[in-house]
Amino acid sequence: MNILIVEDQEAVREVIAETVRGLDDNLYLGQASSLAEARTLFYAGHWDGIVTDYNLGDGKSLEMIEELRHQGQQLPIIMVSGFLSPDRMRKAESLGVDHILPKPFNPAELQDCLQQSFVTKKEGAPVPNEEQAVNNGKDLYSSHGKLLPKLFDMDRNQSLLFRIINDLPKHQDVARVCGCALAIAMDIVRSDRGFVGLFDRGAHRLIQIAYQCSEEKHELERAPASCSLAETPFSPLLLWGKEFIEGTMIEGENYSCWPSVTADDFMAIPLRLQSVSMGVLCVMDRNAEDEVSEQDRNLLGMLMRQLDMLLDNRAVHASLAASMKETLIALVRSLEARDRYTKDHSMRVGDLSAYFAKGLGLDEDHVELIRTGGRLHDIGKCGVPDAVLLKPGRYTEHDFSVMKAHPGIGDAILRHMDPLVRERQMVRHHHERMDGHGYPDRLKGEKIPFEARIVCVADAIDAMTTHRVYRMARPLSFCADQLKYSSGTQFDTRVVEVALDAIEKGHVKTQAQSERDEQGLLPLSAKAA
Repeated sequence: MNILIVEDQEAVREVIAETVRGLDDNLYLGQASSLAEARTLFYAGHWDGIVTDYNLGDGKSLEMIEELRHQGQQLPIIMVSGFLSPDRMRKAESLGVDHILPKPFNPAELQDCLQQSFVTKKEGAPVPNEEQAVNNGKDLYSSHGKLLPKLFDMDRNQSLLFRIINDLPKHQDVARVCGCALAIAMDIVRSDRGFVGLFDRGAHRLIQIAYQCSEEKHELERAPASCSLAETPFSPLLLWGKEFIEGTMIEGENYSCWPSVTADDFMAIPLRLQSVSMGVLCVMDRNAEDEVSEQDRNLLGMLMRQLDMLLDNRAVHASLAASMKETLIALVRSLEARDRYTKDHSMRVGDLSAYFAKGLGLDEDHVELIRTGGRLHDIGKCGVPDAVLLKPGRYTEHDFSVMKAHPGIGDAILRHMDPLVRERQMVRHHHERMDGHGYPDRLKGEKIPFEARIVCVADAIDAMTTHRVYRMARPLSFCADQLKYSSGTQFDTRVVEVALDAIEKGHVKTQAQSERDEQGLLPLSAKAA
């Protein structure tokens, strides 16, 4: 019989191996310290069963188990873990995991599970001497004495430390970093529910940014996205500088607001940015039998220090990114200001693109991303010679070929600016066509980034409705006809629908209309009346 053991802590792996060997003298044991190693070993030979930890350095064992089940592999599996939430246990059971053992476990318990899963299920295998198997487990426990509890404790702490040091920095945006930190904090204190809230000092409100709860507890999901600080117990953290609070410190109080914090089941720690309290991490619904040890408090402290440092870095990164965007937009505006026919073109395209994005149902962050992309879409024109860029007349075929280089030049300008990677797609592809006859890459249909398709329509509308050296601004009726005619060939039909609706509702104006509005003049039709 071949058994594969997957456990990232060598000492615990040896305890499991010694326990498994007690089943049968003719066993072959394979040992893996990671998911990657386990997959390699599994597909390299035949296995009759697996004993695996849940949390491994490069992922969760349930990922591998799910893969095996989808491939039709129905071999017995035993999973052990120090981080077994109800949701994880339900997931394991749904995947047909035979036994789920919490760490620390008694070797006799593991041997009993092994006997049921691997020995009695094996066709033609003799039924083992159950009493002898239990005695083997007891002997193993006795031989290790007081070492096993300490061994499992060390295993748990190493796993938590690995997640604090390695998992948190993998996430780039604030919400994901906070969500990861919350998951680790809940495992440290063995909590079933928790949230992270940011503090709006101006409004004295907490705003939800991350939460987690088991499937059985949906109050948090149904709760409002923010609540007044006065309705929470967190003022000592956010206003008075306390390091942590927990239910026992405010006995007799009951806060029924979001997120349904009660006085006897929570622990809360402040999030800090440059030493200023900017939010709170709160864990709730802890198991009353599991006291938060001094070691757990130290792990929480380490987690929060790592989180504070990452948030600080993210804030600096966001500030630099914002400064970078403003600098580039200012460059575009100064470039366009040299020609009265293109002045403020990119600002209008950015705002019109954002309006279309909102009409398409995109979220606020996505809308602002598209606004920025629209404002930067012509930044590559800074690399086009003035003889072409400022030419007082129609372009020749050669002029047009030079001008067509500006999306690629813009892409090159933004190539090494990581915070602008998505805006860069709009800069490069805003002249592609749905039929594949655009430039620079002749992308077709859905291969064109959706954001670029939005900017493409906004750019065309602004070009048609503003004056050029060789013609006056076209009327909106002409613009609408062109959009309808080119819908599906040059332009995305969904964007055209939103654009036509905007024209019909008066949200798009020609340059002549805008000039009259600025001067406070009535339209000619109104004067005639």
